[in-house]
Amino acid sequence: PLANYRNVKKAVQRIHDELGIGHRKITISTVGIVPNILKLGQELPQVRLAVSLHCATDDERSSLLPANKRNGGLKELMSTLQTYIQSTGKRITLEWALIEGK
Repeated sequence: PLANYRNVKKAVQRIHDELGIGHRKITISTVGIVPNILKLGQELPQVRLAVSLHCATDDERSSLLPANKRNGGLKELMSTLQTYIQSTGKRITLEWALIEGK
């Protein structure tokens, strides 16, 4: 959803304001849209972050998730996640789907 950051931010605010769910109880999952991870950390630092890795190498990850190359690959993503952790003080969740035959 972070590719659609503006609407994600609006949805988080509505969930908080209209349903009374605290920001700390909301988790946003992403494949790693680097600029928007940093934006999320600055604008909604209490929201939790989950990142879908799914693969250990850039070649494998790019074949499964084309956004990987567009966002600088795993090295850029890991650097961004370190910045996010340092600026928010929050832990992140790493997600991994196991795909038979891959």
